[in-house]
Amino acid sequence: YKDRENLDFNNLEKTEEKAEDITYLLMQRARLIGAAENKLHALRELMKNRNETTHTLFYCGDGSVESSVSPTRNQSNLHQLKEVARILGTELNYRISTYTAQTSLPERENLRQQFENGELQGLVAIRCLDEGVDIPAIQTAVILASSTNPRQFIQRRGRILRPHPGKERATIFDMIVLPPDLDRKTLEVEKNLLKKELRRFVEFADLADNSGEARMKLFDLQKRYGLMNI
Repeated sequence: YKDRENLDFNNLEKTEEKAEDITYLLMQRARLIGAAENKLHALRELMKNRNETTHTLFYCGDGSVESSVSPTRNQSNLHQLKEVARILGTELNYRISTYTAQTSLPERENLRQQFENGELQGLVAIRCLDEGVDIPAIQTAVILASSTNPRQFIQRRGRILRPHPGKERATIFDMIVLPPDLDRKTLEVEKNLLKKELRRFVEFADLADNSGEARMKLFDLQKRYGLMNI
């Protein structure tokens, strides 16, 4: 009986360790997806001809990107937030500032005022704008990273859509990472993860003014990856 008890305990330990390993790997993967370098290229293309855009929030991930922006910085790990701020501020000459957990309360209030009156065109943030921050002047949001937790994107959508004088609508750009061509077994895992991302897209699309256009773009992705049941 003792041998059996020890065996069961050892099996339980191994199962728990395996579950912890899987959880850790999924968290690491989520961070990699959130900070994928291709999102930076997409951001650059999106914003390079939008120099007059104002009152914009840029939501970043808390992971790092493998940057190949220049030979001297090749393979260096840079936080996505800093890279986004560099692209917008240095490359594209946007008037932006970062807004993080390290930003002091007086500085946050100052940034909100500058954002409201247009001195700043945008704020680059991670998660500290997800709860308890009221900036109804937001007109545009670029989401470079998002969790699969519905609460997060519902809060973000609500924050972006809050009414404000002179504001008729808000625009949301939401980025996701698509899986590459993989073997069938690996692709099934990727499809399940992509499915969670697309659910958020579908909800955003169904409530949008341009829902028809948005759903057509989603339709192509759903068809390509066999996710028509979303």
